[in-house]
Amino acid sequence: MLFKKIPKIIKHKKITSVLIIGLSSIGDNLLVTPVLKLLRDNYKNARFDIVVGPRAIDFAKDNPVFSEVFVWDKKTGILKLAGMLKNKYYDLIIDFRNSIIPFFIRSKYRFTFFKNEFFSRKFSTHESERIMRFFEPYFGKQEKIELYFPLTNQEISEYRKFFQQFNFFISGKNVVVINPGAAFVGKRWNKERFAEVARRIISHFDAGVVIVGNKQEHSLAEQIRIKINSDRAVNLAGKITFRHLAYLLSRASLLITNDTGTMHLASAVKCPVIAIFGPGNPLRYGPIGTCNYVLHTQRDCFPCRVESKCKKGFVCMEDVTVDDVFRSVSKILSTKNSDKTRI
Repeated sequence: MLFKKIPKIIKHKKITSVLIIGLSSIGDNLLVTPVLKLLRDNYKNARFDIVVGPRAIDFAKDNPVFSEVFVWDKKTGILKLAGMLKNKYYDLIIDFRNSIIPFFIRSKYRFTFFKNEFFSRKFSTHESERIMRFFEPYFGKQEKIELYFPLTNQEISEYRKFFQQFNFFISGKNVVVINPGAAFVGKRWNKERFAEVARRIISHFDAGVVIVGNKQEHSLAEQIRIKINSDRAVNLAGKITFRHLAYLLSRASLLITNDTGTMHLASAVKCPVIAIFGPGNPLRYGPIGTCNYVLHTQRDCFPCRVESKCKKGFVCMEDVTVDDVFRSVSKILSTKNSDKTRI
């Protein structure tokens, strides 16, 4: 199938329908939201649909940006996806996978970045900034790059009522969210250290602590809650939706987390982040914002280039201490805006 070359004035073209070929994980999709917002701002009246992998459903489900969501596992093959979209026609396709998928879907224009992807600097450039640069020739340079995850007014009202059942969510009180899990266990900080940090926060800042995670991480979160041993700590891992979590983070004083998609969600809703990195690369995948701390080892192998094949048993995670984390907590909570935590 032939496509018209993307014109330099594409931002001024009449675009009424856009298909986003999204990515496999929630975190990766959050990192391309600056581009999604750029497109939405330019094509205000266009319909936006998205294709995502099964692990990224929560990113797209009920998201007001998208009219229709198509869930596709690449293991099932492109022909199945083509069958799902056989009756669709789009003015514009944006393919963040850099795949051949757009060749199987009817469209007028398409963005793919094979050449850009090959020559771009990946290791030391943040992923959101790197991807945004692909669009500069068409939409101009963006001075401020921020992640984006919108909630509707109805959701905000509903979620506010939900969280009011926890009596420490009151005006002026600190609410600290802890995310101790990670899909890759090598990225998980020690659970006893998470518990100790939480105990100090409750004691020093009269704060409430909320432990979050998915259903598979509920047991881990509960072990930490028991170790905290305080009625000001609650375990909501596996008990709230992803969009509930977005609202919670938008009202929280800060998030303490491993390197996960939840870290990027916090950035998207302007929640301060303390991110604990072991195997990984915060230069490319760290939190974005003005009030974040990335804590990591000083070993010469950091940042990681092949994070899943560590020959040292991920000892780098042990290099971040409770004192390290609590110092960063103190810096944030000592200067935070108390209005932020009015659930």
